[in-house]
Amino acid sequence: MDGTSEAASVTPEHYRRLTNVMPVGRGKQSEPEEGAAWVEAMLPWHYRGDPLAEAVAARLRGRPGGMARPAEQVRQLAEQGDVPCQQLLADMEAVPAWVDFALMRRGGAMAQRHFPQLILGLTYGCLPLTFAHPDAAAIFVGTGRMEANITRRLNESAALFFGVCDSDALAPGKAMWDACLHVRLIHALVRMKCLQDGWDQESHGMPVSQLATAAGPAFFGTHLLDGMRRLGARVSDEEAAGHCMIWRYTTRLLGVPLELLGSTQQEQDRFDALIMSQFFAPDDTAKTIMASLLDGLCTLPPTSRLPRPVQIALFRRMLGNEMADAFAVPVSRSGERALSVMVPMFSGYSRLQRVPGASAGLRHVGQRILDRLGSEGLVSTAAAGTAN
Repeated sequence: MDGTSEAASVTPEHYRRLTNVMPVGRGKQSEPEEGAAWVEAMLPWHYRGDPLAEAVAARLRGRPGGMARPAEQVRQLAEQGDVPCQQLLADMEAVPAWVDFALMRRGGAMAQRHFPQLILGLTYGCLPLTFAHPDAAAIFVGTGRMEANITRRLNESAALFFGVCDSDALAPGKAMWDACLHVRLIHALVRMKCLQDGWDQESHGMPVSQLATAAGPAFFGTHLLDGMRRLGARVSDEEAAGHCMIWRYTTRLLGVPLELLGSTQQEQDRFDALIMSQFFAPDDTAKTIMASLLDGLCTLPPTSRLPRPVQIALFRRMLGNEMADAFAVPVSRSGERALSVMVPMFSGYSRLQRVPGASAGLRHVGQRILDRLGSEGLVSTAAAGTAN
C-alpha cells in the first residue's frame, strides 16, 4: 500500500497492533469498552493518508521551484487543466455547513486579546501533544537532527497557530487558507518520505494519518482553552465556541474528512475525549523530544529570557500534572513559586479587558504581536544556526 491508497482492509491483527500502540486508558480517561469500540470503528482511518494532497505534492515536487509558493502554483496548474490540483482546490474551497465566520471572529478576537495566555498555552501546553503518540515522535526524530527539528517545529507551528486567530484569513483563497494548503502538502511530503524510507505501515499505520491529524481540535481547541483559563483568561461560552470552531475548520482544511469532525461542538467534544484517550501515550522518544524542547526554549531567544524553572512550571501548569509526569517533566518548586506570583498578573490583565475601550486596544496590540510571531517564528533561527 502506498500513500495514495484507500483505507486498508482491517484484520484482527491490525486491531491488536493498533491497540498496542494506542493503549486504551492511557492519558485522559474514557470507559474501556467505549474506547475499544471507538478504536475498532476508527481503525481504517489510521491506515489512510490524503490522496488528493499526495497527488499534488508529487506534481509540485517534479517542477522547478519545488514547493515554493505552493498555493500560487496549485492555482496556476488548476487553471491549466491539471486534474489533481483542481480536485484539491475543490475539496478545500467547499466550506462545511457548520462553519460560522461571525462566531469564529469572536473566538479569534478573544485569542488576540488574551495573547499572553495564548502564546504560553500553545507553546507549553499544545506543542508537546503533537509528538505525544509514539508514531508522531518517531516521525519527528526521523532526520536525526533534533536541535534543527525543534527550531523548525516551533517556527512552523507559530505560523499556523497564531495566524488562524484572524479567522477571516481562513476563507478560501485568503492568507491562512493558503497556509493550510501549504501545511497539508507538507504533511503529504512527510508521509511519502516516510513510506519511501521503509516505514512499517503494517504495524504503525499511515504516517501522519487522517486519524492522527483529526486530533487537531482536541489539542488546540478545548485543551488550549483549559490552559489559557489556568492563566486567568476570561472566556465566554460564545468565544469558546468560536475558538473551537476555528480549529475544527482548520483541521478540515488540513485534509481531515467530515466523517472525523463533529457537525456540532457537542459531537466534537465527544470525539475529542476519545481521541485524547488513545493518542496521548508518550514513549521514551517523546520524553527525549520533550527534554530537547525544554532545552531549546531555554537556550534560544526570546524564550530564553524566561528562567528554566519558570518554563518547567509552565509545562506542568499548561499540560496538567498527569500529562507532565507522562512526559517526564521535572518538578521545580522555585518555578512553581515564581509562576504563582505571575498568575495573578495574568488574571489582572484579563480583568483589564472589562475597562471601556481597553478591549479593542488590547486586541489590536495582540494582533500585531501574533502577526509578528507568525511571520518571524517563536525563536531565533539565526541563534539556532538554522536560518537557511
